[in-house]
Amino acid sequence: MFDDIVEPQPVKSLRVRIARAIARSDWPRPPKADETTVAGLNEQTIERLVQPFFTISTKRMDVYRDVDEMDGTVDEVATALDMLADNAVNAEGGGRAAFSVAYTENVSQTVKDAIEGVIDRTRWHEKAYEIARATLKFGDEFRQVIWDGNNNIVRLMHMPVESMIRNEDDYGLLKTGKAKGSWAFEQVWPKTNQFIAGFYPWEMLHIRWNKSGADPYGRSLLFTARTSWRKLQAMEEALVINWITRAFARLLFSLDVTGKSPKEAIKAIHDFKRSLQTRRIAKDVEGVEQLSVVKDIFIGKSFQEIGGRAYPGLTDAKVLDTSSTGYMQLGPIEYYRSKLLMDLRTPKAYLGLEKDINAKATLIQQDRRYARFLRWIQSVVTYEGIRPTIDLQLAMLGVDPTTVPYVISWPTPSWSDRLEDSEALLNYANAIEILKGQEVINNDYIARKLLRMSQVEWDQMKREMGQ
Repeated sequence: MFDDIVEPQPVKSLRVRIARAIARSDWPRPPKADETTVAGLNEQTIERLVQPFFTISTKRMDVYRDVDEMDGTVDEVATALDMLADNAVNAEGGGRAAFSVAYTENVSQTVKDAIEGVIDRTRWHEKAYEIARATLKFGDEFRQVIWDGNNNIVRLMHMPVESMIRNEDDYGLLKTGKAKGSWAFEQVWPKTNQFIAGFYPWEMLHIRWNKSGADPYGRSLLFTARTSWRKLQAMEEALVINWITRAFARLLFSLDVTGKSPKEAIKAIHDFKRSLQTRRIAKDVEGVEQLSVVKDIFIGKSFQEIGGRAYPGLTDAKVLDTSSTGYMQLGPIEYYRSKLLMDLRTPKAYLGLEKDINAKATLIQQDRRYARFLRWIQSVVTYEGIRPTIDLQLAMLGVDPTTVPYVISWPTPSWSDRLEDSEALLNYANAIEILKGQEVINNDYIARKLLRMSQVEWDQMKREMGQ
C-alpha cells in the first residue's frame, strides 16, 4: 500500500539541502575521485546518507527488524517494555495469579474445572508477561494451540512473528481453505517465503495490538518511534566519536627554519618530531613514544624583516583546544529521546529520567494516564488471548461459551486510584450505614452501584458469604 506513494518534490529538495549541509561539515568520509560536486558528494551518495533519516519502511518485516534492534540496543525502549508488561499483567508481591476468573451461581463445577484446567495447562499466569511484552513490541503475537487426544488444550506454542501470515477474505474473515494462500494462518521461511505449514482458525491465537482499519496485522507500539530512534542513534554516535577523537589536547610546535631551504626545513621538522617521539629503551635500542592520542602539528617558522629589523621566530609549543561546542549540545538528543518516550507511553519519572520535580497534580495526572494505558494492555491480553483460549476449550468439550457467564479480573494498576478508591470506600461505608438504617438501599445496590461489582463478581461473593 505504501510502495506506490510518490515522494513530493519539496521533500526531495529539502533532503538534498540537508545532505549538502552535512557534506560541508567534517563528515568522516573522504570524497571519491568521481565525485565532482561542490560539496564533494554526488547525488547517489547524498541519497545514501539521508535515506535512513527520511525513508522509513512501513513493511511488516522491516518494522519487526527495527523494533527488535531497538529492544536490543536502546536502554529506554527495553526498560519501558519491561515496565509496561510487568505493571500490566504481573501480580504484586511475587504472586503467581495476576488475574482471576469469577463465575455466576449457575455455572457447573465441571465447567469451572475445565476453565481452571486450561489456564493451568497453558500456564497463562506465567506466560502473560512475555505475551504482553511481545505484543507491544511487534504489534503481533502468534501462539499455536496444541491439543492432546482428549480434546484438551495442553500448550500455547510460540511462533516467530516474521514467519507467520494471516489470510483474510474480502469481508475481513479468516479463510478456511486447505491450500497454500487459503489457510487461515500460514508459516513460511522468512528469507525465502517457502511454505512450511497451514493452520485452521482454531489452531492459532493471533493477539494484535492497536489494529486499525482493514490491516490484518497489529501495529507495534514502537512503529512511529523508529524515525526518532534513527536520528537519536546518529546523534549519539556522533557525540561518541567526537568525545573519543577530540577529548585530548593537540600540541602545535612552531620551529625556527630561518635560512633553510624548503628541503632542509622539512628535514629539520622531521628530525625534531622524531627526537620528541624517540626514547632510549636499552643500550642501542630505541622506541617510539607517541605524545598524544591524536596527531600533533609541526610547522616551520622563520625570521621576518620589518622596517629593516629582523624579528626572531623562536621555537615554542602551544596547546590547541580541539573541543567543539556544537557537539556538546545535548538539546537535540533530549528532544528526540522525549519523542521516543512519548511513543512508549511511559512517564520519564518512572524510568529515572525526570530532571524537574513536577507539581503534585501533574504527577497524579501522569499516573492516571499511565494506569489507563495499562488497563488497555490488560484488555487486549484478556479478549484476544485468555478468553479465546477458554472459549475454544469449552467448545471442544461440547459447551457453548456464550452460555457460560464468567469475568476475568485484573488488579488496578494505579496507586493513586487505590488511594482514591480507599477514601471513597470509607465515605461509602459511612453513607451506607445511614442509608441502610433508613431502608433506602439494599446489598445488591451497594455492590453494583457503589462498589462497581459486575453481576458475576457479586454472585460469587454471595456464594462465598453463604447468602
